[in-house]
Amino acid sequence: MKNIRVLGIDDSHFEPHTNGRVDIVGVVMRLSGYIDGFLKRSVQIDGHDSTDKIIDMLFSKYGRDIKVVMTQGITVGGFNVIDLEKIHEITGKKVISISRKKPDMYRINKALISNFQDWNMRWDIINKIPVEPVSNGEYTLYIQRAGIDIDEAKYVIRKITLRGAIPEPVRIAHLVASALYYGESTGKP
Repeated sequence: MKNIRVLGIDDSHFEPHTNGRVDIVGVVMRLSGYIDGFLKRSVQIDGHDSTDKIIDMLFSKYGRDIKVVMTQGITVGGFNVIDLEKIHEITGKKVISISRKKPDMYRINKALISNFQDWNMRWDIINKIPVEPVSNGEYTLYIQRAGIDIDEAKYVIRKITLRGAIPEPVRIAHLVASALYYGESTGKP
């Protein structure tokens, strides 16, 4: 069980509401804490390509060994929404979106309506999987999941969190992504 590989994903800093691209970084890590490798892709800010880019990561040389995908939230690059169910359906991988804070669905919906003509499509993807609180030591995380039951999700999250609240592959993905943008790592995921 300790050699299960998890792909942790986070995005780099970006300027909101621009037409540019943002890097997403993936860290392939075993439950034991050993890092096998890193992946990087680029997605359109507020676009529709995040799901396909993550699927592409899962067809990399590391893909066959990855069992679980963990993302920092259900969006990258602003409101480029990740479709957890589609990733699971196409790749067979278990997928968990992790947030440190409980998503404010009212504010998310309001922002989508105000900024996107296709807001209802984005909202449907965000809202089709319920947000569930899970404890991780002394912390509460909020997750959405596809292809993995709640007990297994809790187990994987706890086993791959070395300290603090955020699982290590997501935390390291955040550090690498911020270093790519700022030249050094910054902030909490």
